[in-house]
Amino acid sequence: DLDYPFEAPLKESFIESIIQIEFNSNSTNCLEKLCNEVSILFNNQPDYLNFLRAMDGFEVNGLRLFSLSIPEPSVKNLFTVNEFYRNNDDFINPDLQERLVIGDDSISIFTYDIKSNFFEIRDNIGTENIFSSFSDFSSFLNEIMDSCS
Repeated sequence: DLDYPFEAPLKESFIESIIQIEFNSNSTNCLEKLCNEVSILFNNQPDYLNFLRAMDGFEVNGLRLFSLSIPEPSVKNLFTVNEFYRNNDDFINPDLQERLVIGDDSISIFTYDIKSNFFEIRDNIGTENIFSSFSDFSSFLNEIMDSCS
């Protein structure tokens, strides 16, 4: 019996509220920009949306995919984590500022690049270093799950 924290599925009303956002590329509000990018992710990557309909994030052996709807703990919430990478007083990482950070593990950060429509596994120290890129969520998920088994 495995005791790993898998989150409940994302509610359909939450998904619909994100999908219906009208993209505004001129927005300067961090949360609004994040919602725009998540909407693009939902529209471009149906596998990711199917994943969220099954579970809104998980943690297995130190590997995490962030929740979109669960606010606490904040280190596991996609919006809070991305807001930190884009809007803090210490350091704004240019590699992460332009991508959605969707999860991490002990050595990597998992991102989605809305411009290339690729999921990326990046070095969590030298974030400019990309270990692997995937054009679809299923291939990305298979790769990261293989690494934690």
